[in-house]
Amino acid sequence: MIRHICAITCIACFLLLLNVYGEEDITPEGLIIQGKQFIETGINNWNEQDLLQGRALFERILSQDEENYLYNYYLGYADYRLTYFYEEKERISQYLEDGIEHLTRSIELKDDFSESHALLGSLYGSKISIKPLLGMTLGPKSGQEIARAIELNPENPRAYLLDGISKLHTPAIWGGGVDRAIKSLLKAISLFDSIPAPDSLMPDWGHDEAYVWLGNCHMEKEDYKSAKEQFEKALEINPDNGWVKNELLKVVEEKLKESQM
Repeated sequence: MIRHICAITCIACFLLLLNVYGEEDITPEGLIIQGKQFIETGINNWNEQDLLQGRALFERILSQDEENYLYNYYLGYADYRLTYFYEEKERISQYLEDGIEHLTRSIELKDDFSESHALLGSLYGSKISIKPLLGMTLGPKSGQEIARAIELNPENPRAYLLDGISKLHTPAIWGGGVDRAIKSLLKAISLFDSIPAPDSLMPDWGHDEAYVWLGNCHMEKEDYKSAKEQFEKALEINPDNGWVKNELLKVVEEKLKESQM
């Protein structure tokens, strides 16, 4: 039985959703699209309620068919997003464990779905940041899952995006580092810029984030001019990206001013 996180909060979100959408029978496809919209809005505005509402919608579709690989993927995706929202290690760990469980189940149901492998690898990496002693065991597992995602679909931009984020947070001695991260992120960007938009039910997130993380890499290298260019490209793709508008651009502009003094 898959564990439910913050049950009282999720029930409240579910009741709110009933008020918003009424009691008409909404198809699973419609719930996926609505859930994706809530998650995107929650990320842009850094809004907990939107993220939890999106998660509640994904829980609702999963309750209708627990053996569906895509429904398990989306609940794992919601957990992935929530691990970035909170600062308390205990709460992050809860979403990490739940996300790993759902993504593992998604892979059991459809082993050739690249997206689930990529996201599972990312969650393994995040778990190391909470419990560094797990690095010896989870580090290789994280890399293997992302490599498997790329092997299954060499044109999956999110696999390279998550690989780049992982490498940025991994010491060079263990195969990470800024330069390796940049290489993966540039590959992600080239794919995002060239491949057609996927079906509306499939994962389509990450285009602006690839530029954001590339900008963060340039920040690490203290190349603030290049960092600003990447952040501005991210806003061209997603003008509502609150992390860039409200934080990153301000930081990089301040760094540029300091460098000119």
